[in-house]
Amino acid sequence: MSALPLTSADPRVVTPPMTHADIASALILAGLSAYLLFGGADFGAGIWHLLSRERIGDQRVIERAMGPLWEAHHLWLALVLLLSWTAFPALFADVVTAYRLPLGLAGLGLLARGGASVFAQVAPGRFRLESLLEALSLLTPYFLGAVAAAVVTGEPSWMSVSGVYGGALTTSLCAYLAAVRLIWDARRVGDQDVLLHFQGYAIVSGVTIGLFAIPGALALGVGSPLILVSALAGLASIVLVVRRRFRAVRVTGALAVVSVLWGAASMAHLDLSGTVAGNAVLDMVFAAIGAGALVLVPSAAWVLVQRGSAARA
Repeated sequence: MSALPLTSADPRVVTPPMTHADIASALILAGLSAYLLFGGADFGAGIWHLLSRERIGDQRVIERAMGPLWEAHHLWLALVLLLSWTAFPALFADVVTAYRLPLGLAGLGLLARGGASVFAQVAPGRFRLESLLEALSLLTPYFLGAVAAAVVTGEPSWMSVSGVYGGALTTSLCAYLAAVRLIWDARRVGDQDVLLHFQGYAIVSGVTIGLFAIPGALALGVGSPLILVSALAGLASIVLVVRRRFRAVRVTGALAVVSVLWGAASMAHLDLSGTVAGNAVLDMVFAAIGAGALVLVPSAAWVLVQRGSAARA
């Protein structure tokens, strides 16, 4: 008689503990999720600022929502880069070398956008740098998304079909996140016309992204349950926007977006175990991150409070 296969309930089955590579990967994915939700929404706000140039009320709500605090969200990107560099140095070097042009352009976009934001706050209209800010809001997430898609699919070029698709999808997700969050900001300001505008932006961008994401998921063979979670959360978000449940849609909208990121990460075929740094190095990195979280988490919460205060002012 042949032996029965072991099941997860069998006491003889031992679940392997999380390795240092697993912990580092989880922290990197958490940092990317935070950057997509917060930094991505700010990039998306710049996109809507460009598209609503003739609507002064819309632009005022966007400017109040962004305020001078958007730079703080790039701390999450810095955390991701630090973790990737120290945890997987060989893989990090390969990615940066292979995609140095789009990554360099994205970095230049971050710096230029910061300068444009400062000039726009100090002397709006005088230097006419608002257009630069908005253009970079389109280009920076596009380059980052193109590189991410190329890495996940193993494409050697960020200008491949997968790279172009990933860049366009990332930019669209940023615009959707911004529309969802700006509805609440318009509501707090009390401008019903602007609220209706962003309500429409959220519905149109949500439906568009849904139609755009489904063929790509099928073509790339993404059968992860996370894609289903994203689709259901996206549908729930549209219903909530229509029913004017603006606080709840911030949660479902965020879930719909980060599920796309998690689903893409689940299909990546990267040799992490073969490129991970030594355990002694990672123990020091994890300890430093734990200590830094004692400052970063309260600071991030304070930024969100200040942003809400700016929107109400």
